[in-house]
Amino acid sequence: MNIRHLRHFVVLAETLHFGQAAKRLHMSQPPLSRQIVALEEYLGFELFQRHSRAVSLTPAGAGFYQQTKRILDELDFAVRSAQAMARGERGELRVGFTMCAAWSILPELLAVFGEDFPDVAVTLHETLPRDLQGALLSGDVDVGISFPVDVGNSLMYQPLFCEPLCAVLPAGHTLEASESIRAEALANDSFITFPASTAPELHDAVMSCCQRAGFTPNIHLQTQLQQTIVNLVARGLGVSLVPDSMRRMQLQGAVFKSLEWSPLVEQGLFWSANNHNPCLAPFLQTALKRYPQTASA
Repeated sequence: MNIRHLRHFVVLAETLHFGQAAKRLHMSQPPLSRQIVALEEYLGFELFQRHSRAVSLTPAGAGFYQQTKRILDELDFAVRSAQAMARGERGELRVGFTMCAAWSILPELLAVFGEDFPDVAVTLHETLPRDLQGALLSGDVDVGISFPVDVGNSLMYQPLFCEPLCAVLPAGHTLEASESIRAEALANDSFITFPASTAPELHDAVMSCCQRAGFTPNIHLQTQLQQTIVNLVARGLGVSLVPDSMRRMQLQGAVFKSLEWSPLVEQGLFWSANNHNPCLAPFLQTALKRYPQTASA
């Protein structure tokens, strides 16, 4: 007895006609009859009662049909499910991201990916840019979204998105009424920023923006997260330059202003070439399709 025998039995049980069953199975009637007889001999009981023009299931045959149909349906589901997993259409994907990605490209990218691959469960891991490389190399995450960092040949990188910096000021600042400002207008302000080791690319963009404006920022406070920086600015503890997408916080007490002559800050995807999670390739394809201009630049 094999799977083919069971499938042929199920078709005959549903048609109750050797000729119709053979037609559905794309075979001739005599081989089908021999297979059913062989199956009955293997089982030790009759599955069908033969009549002159048709057949009917015996009580044992009817019970065997119900169980066999369920088993074959489960087998077909298991095959389809495994094939979907092999194609990356089903499974789990672990995405590491930084806070700035959460306010820029991550929500939309997850929405698009979820529409195209609803059976992939995405697990999110928020981390600092400096810690993302280790998480990718250790396999704790499958793909990361962050600012570019020097990872040598250890990881693959694909740029996706660029945005300017903007100034964030406390409410009541003398520049609050300005539509846009130049960096040099903040030369005498106390800055709230983050250590260079946290996100080197973003740190360089902030510092070079100030230096091109002719000053070195007077750093009053340093912290790790951009959201914390904005919150401290809203409390009147200083000013800062942050990625433009941080405007979406809309935090009371924080005023965001466009920055003239701002450098562009890049974000992209990191992944390991040794990661064999089938769900990774569809995610990368979705990202490149959603952000083709930056990715092809």
